[in-house]
Amino acid sequence: MLGTPSGPAASGRKILITGGPTIEDLDPVRFLGNRSTGRMGLALAGAALRAGCRARLILGPAPLEPPPGIETVRVRSAADMLAAVLGHFAWADALIMAAAVADYTPSDPSREKLKKGPGDLLLRLKRTEDILSRVGALPERRGKCLVGFSLDVGVNLDEGRRKLREKGLDLVVVNSVASFAAGQTSAWLVSAAGECDCGGLSKDDLAASVVARVLDFLSRPVPRRTPPCQA
Repeated sequence: MLGTPSGPAASGRKILITGGPTIEDLDPVRFLGNRSTGRMGLALAGAALRAGCRARLILGPAPLEPPPGIETVRVRSAADMLAAVLGHFAWADALIMAAAVADYTPSDPSREKLKKGPGDLLLRLKRTEDILSRVGALPERRGKCLVGFSLDVGVNLDEGRRKLREKGLDLVVVNSVASFAAGQTSAWLVSAAGECDCGGLSKDDLAASVVARVLDFLSRPVPRRTPPCQA
């Protein structure tokens, strides 16, 4: 496992992290959500602090409370998270998008509680905006490190490679849904420099490895490449 560096290379670096789920309202009572606990986002923020960085966490409606020292911005929906990321991106040297952001949201949420009626109820959903694609197109993206997460039922390396290429990311953490509630991860780290199997690591250890790679990236002159993973 790659350790978390500290010292001059890490000191003062500002890392923006997203974590937790988003909630997309159907009506004043019901919503669409997912099973993200927010633990990975908190682990990343903690690893950044231990490395001597400043950490700012944009956290969806997760039940966990961040520890002291982590600047936290609470959000609810995918649109809220997009607005928060855009609002704080200029502050950051790196963005780690660990949040499980909804891909779809109700097209026309009801202002009144949807009443039970005869037959089925059909819901029309619309795409949410892809946050990393939006951020990657910003002029201030140059020189910053962008990290994405790719989640599937199993570990889907092809999807992680696609996101790395199409979204112009520097690192993708490929994970499976089994890691949502598990103490250990089934993750791979995918970058232009290579791929590393991090399965079996705790979320804290995986977070330390991700932060270490981000800091290594930021310490290198442009053009920057992330290093191969070290076991």
